[in-house]
Amino acid sequence: MSALIQIFVDNILPILLIAGVGFTIKRRFDVHPRTVSTLLFNVFSPALVFSQILKSDIGGDEFIRIFLGTIIFQVAIALIALVAATLQRTTPGERANLMIASFCLNAGNFGLSLVGFAFNQEVFSRAIVVFIANIATNYSLGTFVASHGHLPISRSLLSVFRTPAVWALVAALAIRGFDLSIPLVVTRSIESLGNAALPLMLILLGLELGQFGRFGQFRLVTTGVVIRLLVSPFLALALAALLGITGPALTAFVIQASMPTAVLTIIFTTQFDLERDLALNLIMVSTLLSPFTLSLLIYLFR
Repeated sequence: MSALIQIFVDNILPILLIAGVGFTIKRRFDVHPRTVSTLLFNVFSPALVFSQILKSDIGGDEFIRIFLGTIIFQVAIALIALVAATLQRTTPGERANLMIASFCLNAGNFGLSLVGFAFNQEVFSRAIVVFIANIATNYSLGTFVASHGHLPISRSLLSVFRTPAVWALVAALAIRGFDLSIPLVVTRSIESLGNAALPLMLILLGLELGQFGRFGQFRLVTTGVVIRLLVSPFLALALAALLGITGPALTAFVIQASMPTAVLTIIFTTQFDLERDLALNLIMVSTLLSPFTLSLLIYLFR
C-alpha cells in the first residue's frame, strides 16, 4: 500500500497540482481555454512530437504495431460503448457522448505527462506514437460518431490531415528514414518548444475542467468510466499479446490506453450539439478516479 501511495505522490499528484492551477485560473479569472488550446494544437504539440520521434529508437515494425494497435483498440472500445448504450436504450445524443468519452483517450494532457514522470525515455517515445494514433482516431472516428453518422467518413478522415502533429510525425519519420541532418539552431528551437508542451497541456486540462458545473447522469457516467478505466487496460493487454507488442512499447500502450476521457470531447459537444454537461461529467469523474487505477498499473509495469 505504501508503494502505491508513493507512486501517486511522485507521479500523479504533480499532474493534479498543475491542472489545479489551470482550474483555479479558470474559476477566478475566467480565462478561455481556446487560446492555450490553439497554441498547443498548432505549435507546442507538433514540436514535442517532432523532437521526440526524431531522437527515438523506434523501428518501423514496432511503430506500425503500436500505431495500428491503438486504432484497433479505440475502434473496439467504441463498439463496446455502442453495445452498452444500446442496452441502456439511450438517445442518439447520449449514445454519441458515451462512445466518444469511452474511446477518446487523454493521451496528451494526462498521458504524456504521467509517462514522462513515471517511466524512462524509451517508454515516453512510444507513448508519443500512441498519442498520434489517438489523435488520428479522435478526429476521424470521433467526428463521425459525434455527427451521428451524418458526416461522411471520408470527410471525417480529412480532418486528420489538418492536424499539425500528424505532419510533424511524417516530417520526423522522413528525416530519420533518409538520414538527413538538421541545423542545431533548428533542433534546439523545436525541442525547447516541445519541452513547454507538457505543462501547458496540464494547464489546459485544468482550464477545461474549470468549466465543470455539477455531478449528474450517474448511470451513463458510471458506464463510461467503467469502460474507460476498468475495461480498457484488459482489452489493451489482450491486443498487445495478439499484436506482439512487448517491452517499453507494451508499457506505453497499456498505460496510455488506460487514461481518463480526453478534454477534446468538449469540442465535439459544441460542434455537434451534444450534451455538454454529460461530457464534462464523464471527463471530470474519469479524471478524478483515474489515479486509483493508474497508480496500480504503474506499480505493475515498473
